[in-house]
Amino acid sequence: MTAEYQVNGAVAVITLNNPPVNGMGWSTRSALVDAMKKALADDAVKAVVITGAGNAFSGGADIREFNLISSVSPLPGVAAASLWRDLERLRQ
Repeated sequence: MTAEYQVNGAVAVITLNNPPVNGMGWSTRSALVDAMKKALADDAVKAVVITGAGNAFSGGADIREFNLISSVSPLPGVAAASLWRDLERLRQ
């Protein structure tokens, strides 16, 4: 699993889980987008916390995917601007 999703009251908690440093590879980015969509679809969620499993939040890009075609292929909805817009859409 690359991202875990839980709801605690009005707070959705998304935990990046891609050992050893929660690298942001294709599957992690995809799981993050899916979790954000869940949070946005849940009227009870008023805030989202994104955290990392283990000792790191995220080590950045997953270097294991640098030479893979899928790592350069666009993933719908994964652009940082799209994620920030989604976060801003959360109900106040």
